[in-house]
Amino acid sequence: MPGLGELWPFLIQGLAFGAMYAMTGTGLVVLYRTTGVVNLAFGAIGAMAAHIAWTLMGGSLTKPIPVVGGVRILAYPAIVLLCALLTLLYGLWIAPKLARRDPLVKALGMLGAALFLQGLMKKGWDSSKARGILFPQQTFKLGNTIVSTTQILALVLSVVVVLAVTTFLNKTATGTAMRAIANDRDVSSLLGVPVRRVETMAWFGSGLLCGVVFLLLPPLFKSLDQGTMTYFVISALAGAVVGQFRSLWVTFWASLGIGVLESVLTPFKNSLHFMADYRKLVPYVVAVVAILWISRRRTVVLAGREMQ
Repeated sequence: MPGLGELWPFLIQGLAFGAMYAMTGTGLVVLYRTTGVVNLAFGAIGAMAAHIAWTLMGGSLTKPIPVVGGVRILAYPAIVLLCALLTLLYGLWIAPKLARRDPLVKALGMLGAALFLQGLMKKGWDSSKARGILFPQQTFKLGNTIVSTTQILALVLSVVVVLAVTTFLNKTATGTAMRAIANDRDVSSLLGVPVRRVETMAWFGSGLLCGVVFLLLPPLFKSLDQGTMTYFVISALAGAVVGQFRSLWVTFWASLGIGVLESVLTPFKNSLHFMADYRKLVPYVVAVVAILWISRRRTVVLAGREMQ
């Protein structure tokens, strides 16, 4: 069994990835509560933006990517803007055509967009060769553990994002409109809420969050891997499921827990090695357990009487 000193680096790494899950879950929850759409293309949109930024920065396999210099520095905000614009494009062009369809159809629409973007990435970039991270990161010692600035920034940003989004939803008129649409779209429209405009803002805001996540994610992965980044959203869904796509803070804490649990199982290679082999299943196991727990007491109405 690994000792606490051996587990500490994996705990730090788990908190960083849990923070990424939390910010992704925040974007998913806000968009779902406003539009009823589960954004399964979150990872693909971020991966596409990261690849475009990598190209803008003059990335190659033989030379390091410059941090500053000329227009290349603009590649960093380009990730955020590209994510926001790609998400907004889907929200303006495709999402309205599926607005009255079943949730499954909406989810399949997002899945189709994800597969389309992944195909474009495979066509435009050689997926058989590794690509460097977008920018170098500084490291320092915390006790006997090496900690990177990206890990610290990820954790701090996740808290700031959840606080900011919660405040926005509870304290602003637009946030109130988003919550009203989540409760009843048709009634909100009758009361004068500009449904289409509010939904557009939700799509754009979700895209901005996607951009923030994918500024930090490639350095944590230490590479730009198309498949890993595209399907990152699947693991992040578990935290949103635990929060029932409603509570941002439950999503936040569940996501941190999932990230930590997934990471601390890594050193179990000599003893209980099966735990390390199957650590990637942690988000899916948590999601299944949460679904079973949430649906344990389902109430239906039959002939005007509630039955369990």
